[in-house]
Amino acid sequence: MTQLILLTGFLGAGKTTLMKSILDAYKNNKIGVIVNEFGQLSIDGMLIKRDGIIMDELSNGSIFCACIKDNFLESLIEMSKKDLDYVFIEASGLADPANMGQILKTIASKTLKPYDYLGAICIIDAENFIDLEDLLPALQHQVAYAGALILNKSDLADSAEVVAVYDKLTSINPSAAIHITSYCTVDIKDIIASLHPAGTEEQESTNTPESRPKAFTLSSDQVLPASDLENFLLEISKGAYRIKGFANTDGGPVEISGVGTNLSILPWRQEIKRSEIVVISSVGIKLMSTITAALDQHLPGKLRL
Repeated sequence: MTQLILLTGFLGAGKTTLMKSILDAYKNNKIGVIVNEFGQLSIDGMLIKRDGIIMDELSNGSIFCACIKDNFLESLIEMSKKDLDYVFIEASGLADPANMGQILKTIASKTLKPYDYLGAICIIDAENFIDLEDLLPALQHQVAYAGALILNKSDLADSAEVVAVYDKLTSINPSAAIHITSYCTVDIKDIIASLHPAGTEEQESTNTPESRPKAFTLSSDQVLPASDLENFLLEISKGAYRIKGFANTDGGPVEISGVGTNLSILPWRQEIKRSEIVVISSVGIKLMSTITAALDQHLPGKLRL
């Protein structure tokens, strides 16, 4: 059987960081990876792509939503034909996995090599979880349907905040082990060895075409002024859950990663053919006017929406 593991967690919580550790830990195994993004571009796929790993990238929606769920089913069926040891699924940050059990039942008769679903690992952002979980039911479901919880970014929160998040996680899912970390530094093999599916009764996912967040894609074939790009991103970050992508700047290629107003712009060692940035709005469609005004101010004619 192929061992199947789901990774969930809010936008920017650390799923891709954990996925990199998983790929290192299981480099001697035959691995498949399914990467899911809400936006049209698969930025995370670029970050974890490696030789010898079979990867499928599902973008522009949640794999648990009707908008692209059929693509997810087909991807799982196709992966079952590859004789893999493990398949890891990196769900989008706003994914609600409450219907994962029904998905596995749907494909059971169509898979070539059966899946053994070990369960879900949920990564929690210690700095932002309390502020967001009441607003986004998907985050509560991510915790409730997990077999293990990684309370990440503990270095960015004070001890009282960490305790408050820990207590909240325990109230939502008392049976899941909680690992407090920074940079997702954990013994991932040990976590997976003791992983189990959550006993929570499956429900319909709250991910629907109507509830999906608004995502914007920005692109450019020009070399962008680094300082103007940073000022632009800082201005629009106030209305964004997540900003990520790559850009060619006059200081060289960079990787962009932002959660709310916490923005990181770091050198990227690989060639970038064109600048592409995904912005997931926390204020709906009205972020478009903010982006348009900020482009006119900081990057007129250089970056397009």
